[in-house]
Amino acid sequence: MPTESPALLPLLKLVHLLALAGWFAAAFHLARLFNAHRAALRRWEPERGLLHERFTIMERRALYGLAWPALVLLVLFGLWQLWSMPGLLKSPYMHLKLGLVAVLVVYQLFIHRVQARLQTASLTWSGPMLWLFGQGAWALLVALLATVTFRDQLGWTWGALGLLVLGVVIGYAVVKARGASPADGKKPDAAGKPETKD
Repeated sequence: MPTESPALLPLLKLVHLLALAGWFAAAFHLARLFNAHRAALRRWEPERGLLHERFTIMERRALYGLAWPALVLLVLFGLWQLWSMPGLLKSPYMHLKLGLVAVLVVYQLFIHRVQARLQTASLTWSGPMLWLFGQGAWALLVALLATVTFRDQLGWTWGALGLLVLGVVIGYAVVKARGASPADGKKPDAAGKPETKD
């Protein structure tokens, strides 16, 4: 497998780290916006409508202007590094890191879902629940920093755990990608079979 020139590898790592920093900046910013948006939805009109519109715009800018682009760059440049240095895939550290990145992607999907619910003012989470969700980014950051710091001390148990998490996330994504079957969403009749329209 071809390897990149030694001068290009530091640049790949730099862009990878910048994308990671950008994603965390967006995640922290969105967590604060979500809490403020939820509080704004409890106000009276016309203030409620004005604040709702403003928060929706700010959230969309952070989500589509920073969070998603940063995540895409993070994954692309991470895969490029793995393609350039395939020996990394033998490391338990890399297995655990891949598992954490998979969790990060799932967390991003939840961020997207929360923003969509807030946009339609249909989020039912309580304030403490939303605050706790916002702390997920901090937990991911601590886990990634600990993984990098103790990379030489990580054994195969941690690597296997990372691969397990990665496998679960991929399996879940495959199941969701298949979509709902035609019978989904239809009320069952007395015999337990879905109702069909003639």
